[in-house]
Amino acid sequence: MSVLKPFDKMPVLNMATVLFVGTEESHKEQLAEAMLKESKTFDVKIHLAKSLPLPAENDNLRPRIDLIVFLINLQSQLSYATVISSLSRVDANFFLGKVCFLATGGGQMKHTIVEMSTVKKLADSYLSILLFSELNSERDCCHTAQRLLQMLRICAGHVPGVSALYLGSMMRLTSPTSEAM
Repeated sequence: MSVLKPFDKMPVLNMATVLFVGTEESHKEQLAEAMLKESKTFDVKIHLAKSLPLPAENDNLRPRIDLIVFLINLQSQLSYATVISSLSRVDANFFLGKVCFLATGGGQMKHTIVEMSTVKKLADSYLSILLFSELNSERDCCHTAQRLLQMLRICAGHVPGVSALYLGSMMRLTSPTSEAM
């Protein structure tokens, strides 16, 4: 599959699918486990990928993807470069509220290679949400998983009267900490 499209498959009742893209396997697995542990009113399918495009051989078995989360480790240039190269494999319609950037590793400012402002400009240029999380503690991971589940629920259409297009403005209202960074 050369370009990932948001509406090429039909939605499944009471199910939502999130795709984590990034080179940090441990962070993707931590978030996936935390999301699955949380109580929710719908089934969650989680797919992990190092980069895009996804393999074409299992495309017919893959469910519709409701949210793409690009993980960027601020301490790794490879992580940032992988996300940048994967963005060209995403259909423009995904950027209508169905993409999120998650930056990690910014707590130790002297060890960052990728500047936070660079990642913020990237998210702004794609009109997408940017979350900062360390994922070092179970508490941080659970909080991030809860935020992602909230976003996924909206992106999958499980919140009546709320579309993914409103997601960016809603998340800015509920997240004063992201503005401070």
